[in-house]
Amino acid sequence: MSIKLLKELGQVAQKNNLKIWAVGGFARDFVLHKKTKDIDICLEQSTTPLINYCQKIKGASVQKFNNFGTARVTFPNGFKLDFVCCRKEKYLHPAALPVVSKATIKEDLFRRDFTCNALALSLLPKEFFKIYDLYGALNDIKNKKVSILHTKSFEDDPTRIYRAFRFAARLNFDFSKQTQKLIEVALTKNYISLLSPVRKTNEIIKFLEEKQPSKIFNLIKKHKAQGLFCKDFICPKNIDKFKKLEEKFALLILTQKEPQKFLSTLQMPKDKLLLTNNLLKFYKNKMAPQKPLTKQEINLIKTLTPKINKLAYTPCFIDGKTLQNMGAKGQKISEILTQIASKQAAGKIKTKTAAKVLAVKLLK
Repeated sequence: MSIKLLKELGQVAQKNNLKIWAVGGFARDFVLHKKTKDIDICLEQSTTPLINYCQKIKGASVQKFNNFGTARVTFPNGFKLDFVCCRKEKYLHPAALPVVSKATIKEDLFRRDFTCNALALSLLPKEFFKIYDLYGALNDIKNKKVSILHTKSFEDDPTRIYRAFRFAARLNFDFSKQTQKLIEVALTKNYISLLSPVRKTNEIIKFLEEKQPSKIFNLIKKHKAQGLFCKDFICPKNIDKFKKLEEKFALLILTQKEPQKFLSTLQMPKDKLLLTNNLLKFYKNKMAPQKPLTKQEINLIKTLTPKINKLAYTPCFIDGKTLQNMGAKGQKISEILTQIASKQAAGKIKTKTAAKVLAVKLLK
């Protein structure tokens, strides 16, 4: 449906004397003969006639974002398109959010992160899918290079350093010499520290959402770019075997020497933090849990600490109700449970019988 629809949009644009392109990742992946789900549509003037066509003729729903004609259009079959007017960006200081204004397609492509993403495919009928390559994108794609478009790129927006590694890993590209040098300069000057916790977290989430996050982390290790995360950052192992974001995030955090300190520099949504917090508590307490752990938690514990004693994550051999029946009361119950759970985790208590024997001794 997408090609047919794109042709229709080109016809609508022509009738309204508008210039229209498919840009960015879609154009890049078209050149690379790769499939892509995301299609960004860019126009030099107004997006309104195209959005109205999708809504009124195609029955699509529309979600508008700002005053530059940016909108996400969702069709009844679930297919999505993003519309935006061509724009240019001005950064008032390093890591600032840009001041945006309307622009030409040439200016719009120049504001993008890398040359490989600075491509456009015309959707007008007479030049349908004609490639607009104004900044050497085709040459860099041919040579498998991730290249920035200007020397202040990483200074303007340090999140581009994260994206450089993400695209290089995903596309199996290398960095151009200039780009690699400027990444090193940006890390030395610590532009990353200027990013808010939310922006930094969003980039890490994008890492984890890739099909093979390990490729990114291996590339970061190769280029000694651990400064993207924290001091003495440790690349997580076996991360590709986990599918859910909260699992991969928990593994990333718990792999670090100071996981709580690293976590404090981020701002992960609370609904994605439950697993991480449960595991942080488990490793901090160093006690057998009172309740059974989930398969998810156990799998992560085995990955993080392959040599861990199975009894460390096996529910404590004795519980509060049993101790009550044995005559324990109040705080004594908590004290005995703590001792037994700690010894079980350390492998010093290996059976329920041994746990009860110890409980009897502690009650005397």
